[in-house]
Amino acid sequence: MGTKIYESPDGGHTVYERDTKTGERKLISETIYPKWHLTELEISEIVDYANEGNRTLQNMLAELKTIYYLAKEDNENYPL
Repeated sequence: MGTKIYESPDGGHTVYERDTKTGERKLISETIYPKWHLTELEISEIVDYANEGNRTLQNMLAELKTIYYLAKEDNENYPL
């Protein structure tokens, strides 16, 4: 059994243990996100598709924007 090193390819969200002798890698921990979680890339792509004319995404983003402003404590600046 060799020395163990720990690696994280995503800044600590996923951690692997690697045996330096065998090179064997084992998952130690992984962040579990809720179903509604979106990465920055996914958000960017959703907005891109909406800008390209996807009406469903345009409508959903308009609803999300309304809910976002209603949920804010200071919603007096809601853009009409």
